[in-house]
Amino acid sequence: MGDGCCTGFARFILVVFNIIFVLSGGGILGAGIWLKVDPDSVNIQKLISVDSHDTAISSTAYVLIGFGGVVFLVGFLGCLGGIKQWKWALGMYIFFLVIIFLGEFSGGIMAAVYKSKVTDELGTTLKKSIAEYKNSSIIEDAWDAVQKTIHCCGVTSYKDYKDYAHFNETVSVPESCCRGNYVDCYTEASNNATKSYKSLNTEGCLNSLQDQLKSNLSIIIGVAIGIAMIQLLGILLACKSCRSSDVDNMV
Repeated sequence: MGDGCCTGFARFILVVFNIIFVLSGGGILGAGIWLKVDPDSVNIQKLISVDSHDTAISSTAYVLIGFGGVVFLVGFLGCLGGIKQWKWALGMYIFFLVIIFLGEFSGGIMAAVYKSKVTDELGTTLKKSIAEYKNSSIIEDAWDAVQKTIHCCGVTSYKDYKDYAHFNETVSVPESCCRGNYVDCYTEASNNATKSYKSLNTEGCLNSLQDQLKSNLSIIIGVAIGIAMIQLLGILLACKSCRSSDVDNMV
């Protein structure tokens, strides 16, 4: 009787676990779609992909969409196997759950590696990107959107537009670097002796973009590894249900 109670409880927990698993699959799917349409993420991707062709953010969105759909289907399969006690369904569920577990764990490691890459290479990539400001409307729009949102100018300072994008002394920064009167803004940008900047954003965008990317990657790493650990419980519960199903068939 004790084994029967434990088995029944394990089946119940397995079903509850997979209901949560199905919901999490929907959440991951939604996160992938959000990453593809969120303006800030799209602009950052445009900035870092100009020279390096680094499509990590875009690729991550597609991975999340596909991964979320798979998690949703696997969770449904686990619910079905737990309720009906179909051994084939539980076997497939265990197989796919192990694959997902390994994928999430690997994804967490890859995100950690990319996090270090962001710190080391983002500055160089952004300088190559800003050099294309006048040559690409996509880059121009991306830089303008980022600078207006973060209230920054250039990579490390507003002077980057003269150094890398070949702006002249009269108009040495784009309008997106200004927070007040454009004439005063251009005057402040052209006058290196200016001590008080009232109309010009002087701080570069690099630090803010680094912090934003590293923060997002830290969340991805934590969630991926956390869910992977929780999935170990699902694997153990499914194995228990499979063993119980074998015992029931023998009786």
